[in-house]
Amino acid sequence: MSLLQKLLDEGSLHPHCGTAAQRAALKAKLTTSGAPEVIPGDLKLSEGDDRVLDASRVVVKGNLVLEDQSRLLVAGDLEVEGNIIHEGFDYALLFTGGALSARNLLFHGELVSLGPITVQDVAWTYYNDYSTYADSLKARIVVADDRFDALDAVQAAHHFQGHPSATVAALSKLLVPDVLTDGGGSYREVAKRLLRGQGLLR
Repeated sequence: MSLLQKLLDEGSLHPHCGTAAQRAALKAKLTTSGAPEVIPGDLKLSEGDDRVLDASRVVVKGNLVLEDQSRLLVAGDLEVEGNIIHEGFDYALLFTGGALSARNLLFHGELVSLGPITVQDVAWTYYNDYSTYADSLKARIVVADDRFDALDAVQAAHHFQGHPSATVAALSKLLVPDVLTDGGGSYREVAKRLLRGQGLLR
């Protein structure tokens, strides 16, 4: 059984990824097939779908969409040319043994990257049921709504962390109209916008 398959047996990856030292130790144990894999369109994981890709590099030409109770583990780098979307209120897992990149990211579940996370526009995580584990996250805007993400370094022009009601006024000046209401964002509406290929920034 591969290491990634063993990780699927874990209820949470926090014990393995909570610190930089733990992530480095896990990365040292990972092996890849050495071959890259290109997915020509969207990659969608339905509810209950577990997917393990042992490629050294996976390129998704469209969006990556995870439904609740789905899990995707990639041994190497994951490059999503579209958006990464998990809009829900249950567990989902995205794990990369290397670098992770996308145009936008909206995520509620557990997100683990053993390499840097680079998002072109908005990296938006929400609710404290789960966390994000990575050495670094870079995006134009980083939003962590009611969520503590275990990131060693964040590089962003704007970084919002806390209850949505405390950040909505400043954030609404940066995003296109109708993404936010007075009480904060509608994650379902944000997800729909990203699925249509529409941007979030003014």
